Amino acid sequence: MVARARFVRSFVLGASIALGNPKAILFHASIMPLILDLNAMTFADGLVVVAVVVSANILTMGVYAALSGRASRRFRVPSRMRLMNRVAGGAMIGTGAFIAAR
Repeated sequence: MVARARFVRSFVLGASIALGNPKAILFHASIMPLILDLNAMTFADGLVVVAVVVSANILTMGVYAALSGRASRRFRVPSRMRLMNRVAGGAMIGTGAFIAAR
Protein backbone atom coordinates (compact mmCIF):
# COMPACT_ATOMS: atom_id res chain seq x y z
CA MET A 1 0.00 0.00 0.00
CA VAL A 2 2.89 2.36 0.79
CA ALA A 3 4.48 1.71 -2.61
CA ARG A 4 1.20 2.58 -4.34
CA ALA A 5 0.89 5.79 -2.33
CA ARG A 6 4.45 6.77 -3.35
CA PHE A 7 3.65 6.00 -6.98
CA VAL A 8 0.48 8.11 -6.87
CA ARG A 9 2.35 10.95 -5.11
CA SER A 10 5.09 10.89 -7.75
CA PHE A 11 2.52 10.84 -10.54
CA VAL A 12 0.64 13.81 -9.07
CA LEU A 13 3.89 15.76 -8.65
CA GLY A 14 4.80 15.05 -12.27
CA ALA A 15 1.37 16.13 -13.44
CA SER A 16 1.64 19.40 -11.51
CA ILE A 17 5.01 20.04 -13.11
CA ALA A 18 3.49 19.45 -16.54
CA LEU A 19 0.66 21.90 -15.91
CA GLY A 20 3.00 24.63 -14.69
CA ASN A 21 5.78 24.19 -17.22
CA PRO A 22 6.12 27.55 -19.01
CA LYS A 23 8.32 26.08 -21.75
CA ALA A 24 5.64 23.60 -22.74
CA ILE A 25 2.95 26.27 -22.61
CA LEU A 26 4.99 28.61 -24.84
CA PHE A 27 5.89 25.78 -27.20
CA HIS A 28 2.26 24.80 -27.72
CA ALA A 29 1.13 28.41 -27.99
CA SER A 30 3.70 29.04 -30.72
CA ILE A 31 3.43 25.79 -32.68
CA MET A 32 -0.33 25.21 -32.67
CA PRO A 33 -1.19 28.13 -34.99
CA LEU A 34 1.26 26.67 -37.51
CA ILE A 35 -0.34 23.23 -37.37
CA LEU A 36 -4.01 24.06 -36.98
CA ASP A 37 -6.22 26.31 -39.09
CA LEU A 38 -7.50 28.62 -36.39
CA ASN A 39 -10.08 30.22 -38.70
CA ALA A 40 -11.76 26.86 -39.35
CA MET A 41 -11.77 25.73 -35.71
CA THR A 42 -14.82 25.95 -33.54
CA PHE A 43 -14.77 26.53 -29.80
CA ALA A 44 -15.43 22.80 -29.25
CA ASP A 45 -12.47 21.93 -31.50
CA GLY A 46 -10.29 24.21 -29.42
CA LEU A 47 -11.43 22.52 -26.22
CA VAL A 48 -10.61 19.12 -27.71
CA VAL A 49 -7.12 20.28 -28.71
CA VAL A 50 -6.49 21.73 -25.24
CA ALA A 51 -7.78 18.55 -23.59
CA VAL A 52 -5.53 16.34 -25.71
CA VAL A 53 -2.43 18.48 -25.12
CA VAL A 54 -3.02 18.76 -21.37
CA SER A 55 -3.78 15.04 -21.07
CA ALA A 56 -0.67 14.08 -22.99
CA ASN A 57 1.49 16.39 -20.86
CA ILE A 58 0.01 15.13 -17.59
CA LEU A 59 0.39 11.52 -18.62
CA THR A 60 3.95 11.95 -19.89
CA MET A 61 5.28 13.95 -16.94
CA GLY A 62 3.37 11.80 -14.46
CA VAL A 63 4.92 8.62 -15.84
CA TYR A 64 8.39 10.22 -15.86
CA ALA A 65 8.01 11.26 -12.23
CA ALA A 66 6.67 7.88 -11.13
CA LEU A 67 9.46 5.99 -12.89
CA SER A 68 12.16 8.29 -11.57
CA GLY A 69 10.76 7.89 -8.06
CA ARG A 70 11.05 4.13 -8.35
CA ALA A 71 14.52 4.35 -9.88
CA SER A 72 15.80 6.69 -7.18
CA ARG A 73 15.52 3.95 -4.56
CA ARG A 74 17.84 1.77 -6.61
CA PHE A 75 20.54 4.44 -6.78
CA ARG A 76 20.78 5.08 -3.05
CA VAL A 77 23.36 2.30 -2.81
CA PRO A 78 26.85 3.91 -2.97
CA SER A 79 28.23 1.40 -5.50
CA ARG A 80 25.32 2.00 -7.87
CA MET A 81 25.62 5.75 -7.45
CA ARG A 82 29.32 5.57 -8.29
CA LEU A 83 28.54 3.49 -11.41
CA MET A 84 25.82 5.94 -12.48
CA ASN A 85 28.21 8.88 -12.02
CA ARG A 86 30.86 7.15 -14.10
CA VAL A 87 28.42 6.32 -16.90
CA ALA A 88 27.00 9.87 -16.91
CA GLY A 89 30.48 11.40 -16.80
CA GLY A 90 31.62 9.17 -19.64
CA ALA A 91 28.58 10.16 -21.69
CA MET A 92 29.30 13.87 -21.13
CA ILE A 93 32.97 13.45 -22.02
CA GLY A 94 32.03 11.46 -25.12
CA THR A 95 29.51 14.08 -26.17
CA GLY A 96 32.06 16.86 -25.66
CA ALA A 97 34.66 14.95 -27.67
CA PHE A 98 32.14 14.37 -30.44
CA ILE A 99 31.23 18.03 -30.60
CA ALA A 100 34.89 19.08 -30.52
CA ALA A 101 35.71 16.66 -33.34
CA ARG A 102 33.06 18.17 -35.60
